[in-house]
Amino acid sequence: MQEIIQTYTQRFQVKPPFFQDVPAMDLCLIVVIPSFNEPDIRDTLNSLHQCKRPKGTVEVIIVINAAATSSQSVLEANQKTVDQIESWKDQHKQGVLQIKVIREEKLAANKAGAGWARKIGMDEALRRWGMLGKDGPILCLDADCEVSPDYFQAAQRGFSDPAIKLAHFQFDHPYRLETDQQLQLGIIQYELHLRCYIQGLKWAGYPFACHTVGSCMAVKASAYARSGGMNRRKAGEDFYFMHKLLPVNGFTYLSGTVYPSCRISDRVPFGTGRAQLEYLAASNPEKVTYHPDIYRCMRSFFIQVPLFYSQKAEELDLPNPIHEFLKEVNFESQVEEIRRQSSSKAAFFKRFWQWMDGFMVLKLTHYLRDRYFPNLPVKTAGKELLFLLSGHPQKSELTDLLEGFRALDSFHFSSG
Repeated sequence: MQEIIQTYTQRFQVKPPFFQDVPAMDLCLIVVIPSFNEPDIRDTLNSLHQCKRPKGTVEVIIVINAAATSSQSVLEANQKTVDQIESWKDQHKQGVLQIKVIREEKLAANKAGAGWARKIGMDEALRRWGMLGKDGPILCLDADCEVSPDYFQAAQRGFSDPAIKLAHFQFDHPYRLETDQQLQLGIIQYELHLRCYIQGLKWAGYPFACHTVGSCMAVKASAYARSGGMNRRKAGEDFYFMHKLLPVNGFTYLSGTVYPSCRISDRVPFGTGRAQLEYLAASNPEKVTYHPDIYRCMRSFFIQVPLFYSQKAEELDLPNPIHEFLKEVNFESQVEEIRRQSSSKAAFFKRFWQWMDGFMVLKLTHYLRDRYFPNLPVKTAGKELLFLLSGHPQKSELTDLLEGFRALDSFHFSSG
């Protein structure tokens, strides 16, 4: 581990250590929570405190962050968070949780955001594991989330398999507890959109179709370091991080559940909070998602990927929209380069899927949407897609559709 960490810290921008104390020898998990302008972090801490006891100590590293240009009100909110944490610690002196606080409130404005805050905390977690010479799990959470009682135990079970280096918890937005009807309707449709996309890609045959919710990610310290760590994106850091690691690391879904907030937020350019904010501002109460024909089109492409080792795309019977997209991204030259760099068939496909990553698949999705298959209301698309996946007619209520997709995802979580 020490050699891996040394290589990582030499190659990438890493801040000096924040803590000098040696972690408990029985440390089993480290949770990293970025916190910026949070109204109340105590619900998150209470939720972690109420989890069933894992086999060992858990460190919770909270990264209270802000840009150097942040307003006084943001800094005051951050100080309130610090006060809440200290008060909470005074009331919970006994237990497995060791709460540690990092304050970074003068970050460069052009980079300050969720990605950098996660990176600061995860880099420190990497060091903490290195001090013990252990390759332990780093769990990502957000300061407005709660977790299921089996959260810690699910992580320990998942990472007990030495082949597993990357994982993702189940997630449910607690829409039934949302008293604002507009926010409730918005979050149901937003989560339905997320689940439609992943299940659509699974059906289409994309091997790395995986949810990438930042507050649900978990990674082994060694895999984190070898991948180059977390990026510093203001938003979407979770998507890029997960899809960088998925093609080259053993992955599993964890049975524990994270409950993200349904609230609005203007702090990031996209994500749940931004989606809720835009939904409230929209005149149309119907959210949209990708047309199921996009997944049908992709399916005809993905099932023929095994042929690319020896054949050119132009020789295959692919839909015209796929041929057009492949030409736009210089597919043939890319694949030829991958062939030249690959000493075996297995190496070829490993490199191929690193190139045809989640970002490229999203690019393909948007190409098909913009030129051939316009978005549909999420209720319409969800009903058609769920019929495609299950073979059974579906109810039209949004909550029924969401629960149907949750059931499909739960199957993958429990069997992943």
